[in-house]
Amino acid sequence: MKNKDLNNDFLCIKEFAQYEGITVESLRHYDRKGIFSPAKRGEDLYRYYSPKQITTVRMLRVLKEIGVPLKTIKELMDGRTPVTMIKLLSANRDRVASEIRFLQGVHAVINTFTELLNEAISANETELTVSEMPEKRIMLGKPNDFGNDTGFLREFIRFCNTLPEPKLNLSFPIGGYFEDMDCFLKEPSLPTCFFFINPKGNETKPAGLYLTGYTRGYYGQTNDLPKRMEEYARENKLEFNGPVYNIFLIDEIGEANPEQYLLQVSASVSETHRIPSRRPQRKFEYE
Repeated sequence: MKNKDLNNDFLCIKEFAQYEGITVESLRHYDRKGIFSPAKRGEDLYRYYSPKQITTVRMLRVLKEIGVPLKTIKELMDGRTPVTMIKLLSANRDRVASEIRFLQGVHAVINTFTELLNEAISANETELTVSEMPEKRIMLGKPNDFGNDTGFLREFIRFCNTLPEPKLNLSFPIGGYFEDMDCFLKEPSLPTCFFFINPKGNETKPAGLYLTGYTRGYYGQTNDLPKRMEEYARENKLEFNGPVYNIFLIDEIGEANPEQYLLQVSASVSETHRIPSRRPQRKFEYE
């Protein structure tokens, strides 16, 4: 904007629109609705705006962009006071803060799936590997009870129904947690617990050395992977010393054919000369 006297100079509607990054059509619409009118009109009824109106139109645009109805904005403009403005801004501040928290959660979901898919693309499906893995936060459920009257689906539904913030948590990838390798070898399709890969989870998959393998197939299918991992550990003098984690790197999100889903199994190990018997049961805490 060129040097203008803020008390006496005016901007034509086109100049004002260009300066504020708003369309001429929007300014005309706000004028017709009585929401935001020009400071004066010329003899030809052409609209002219004062530079002092810049702050007002900027706040108007903010309110509109966060979803405040034009009717509410008009009521505010007609009788605005510091008190009414504080009330309106405070209410919308809380709503926007809630939306920000939700969008941050959505961003975390997108990042998590992207990381899994990228890992799947680079995975060597034909080999077992031993490597250091970083810590990963998870939302761990209560121990499952696959008794005579409780099948897999019922336990899974119970897990989903007891989660805090289910609307968000249910969007994260789901995995299976096994207390130890013995549990996995005995019932590879019946995990000790279910978990979500959630950056704000109540538990962690600890950093450490893991034996990792992959197999393709529908949910619950592990094929010969459990035995392959057991044999590999024995041949390479590894000891299973902690939990086993199952997670589908590729599921229906990235593959239409269930036979091509890609399961990753990672088991905590250490270098030793034996594979231990069943480890003592840990105590679970669920928040």
